[in-house]
Amino acid sequence: MSGAGAEDLWVVLPAGQRADGGWLDDTLALRNAEAGLRSRAPSVGDFPRQRVELFRGPGAHDALGAAFAARGWTDGLPVVPPSTDKVADLVAVSGRPPQYVLGTLAPLGGQATVEKVAANAVMAGCGLAQFPFVVAAVEAVADPAFNLRGVQTTDENCAPLIVVSAPAEVRAAAEIHAGIGLLGPGWRGNATIGRALRLVMHNLGGGWPGAVSFAGAGQPGRYTLCVAEDDEACPWPPLRVELGFAPEDTVVVVTRAETAVNVTGGLAEIADVMGSATSLFTIVHRGVASLLVAPHVAAESAARGWSRRDLAAHLVERARLSERTWAESWVADRVRQARGKADADPAGSAEHAGGVDDPVVGSGSGDAGEGRAVLASPDDLVLFVAGGRIPIPQHVWFPSWGFPPCKLAVRVHQRIAP
Repeated sequence: MSGAGAEDLWVVLPAGQRADGGWLDDTLALRNAEAGLRSRAPSVGDFPRQRVELFRGPGAHDALGAAFAARGWTDGLPVVPPSTDKVADLVAVSGRPPQYVLGTLAPLGGQATVEKVAANAVMAGCGLAQFPFVVAAVEAVADPAFNLRGVQTTDENCAPLIVVSAPAEVRAAAEIHAGIGLLGPGWRGNATIGRALRLVMHNLGGGWPGAVSFAGAGQPGRYTLCVAEDDEACPWPPLRVELGFAPEDTVVVVTRAETAVNVTGGLAEIADVMGSATSLFTIVHRGVASLLVAPHVAAESAARGWSRRDLAAHLVERARLSERTWAESWVADRVRQARGKADADPAGSAEHAGGVDDPVVGSGSGDAGEGRAVLASPDDLVLFVAGGRIPIPQHVWFPSWGFPPCKLAVRVHQRIAP
């Protein structure tokens, strides 16, 4: 502070750099101009090329907010200033050096250093308790198996889905909610962890809408999509245990979600929604999808003697898209076109097909055996128990997008806060 009402605000810049030192914003300035999006970020690329910037004066917070928005560094919502002290605290709780690289983020190749990730996490509203989850989620999406390039550049509306599996006391400390209303609003951990990952993808990966990311409509989950399993309401061993971790571990499971579809009812209604046109891209890419199952239905399933995998197998067997729906769909027409190009030019078939496959028709008789299977195996369904413990069960179906099939589980490394 210097003088009455004056304020010095030292902040860590959240903008991304490549391994060679080049700034992503120089590329984004060109892409923004080409796309006619100057009005969204009129000052893109106009910032001091340094680690830290000073905003001075009684209106420093407002000046920072306006500058960051004009440079294109926000998601459209106000951000918390990434002050050097707050960023340093998050770096310390990670247990890693500031310049430690968690991964290289597609499509523009920004280096996800712990300090840069921390700056974006502070902007999103994360505190010390939330940051280790952000670090784990960034490590997951940086894994080539996640196909971040595809997620960032596709014209589909997919987003990372973060499912936290952790002991109750860990969830409580991080304000990560697993009960009624967990998709929001109202829960700091759920809101800020997912938002931090989005800002990291935006500023360190370069996934700017309209310039690099071409999701046709977007979706609310592209602001934040972070949930948790309710261990106390789950009648089976926790998700992390079934994935091979210890009960005392804290784990994030990251998949791709094209949308979130509410389902009210029982198993028949869940299978019906899974077997609808919402799952066309799940079928085409033979993906891994996710399902939030309400505690009431999970308890009923366990009372039958079913395990988590038994329930997943039951739903996977019955979740089938009718042949008529498939044949009349836009997606099926694109598959036929891709296969036609591949037949005409076998040498270029991979390029023409773009990873599109033509799923095999299910066999058998009755409702459970007809049509096209949405998922190939129960192992392709990340099934977790969460939400309200109410007799009118509310489930959520998260159809997947993209290839290869993706289910990444990363253990969260927690340290004592400074």
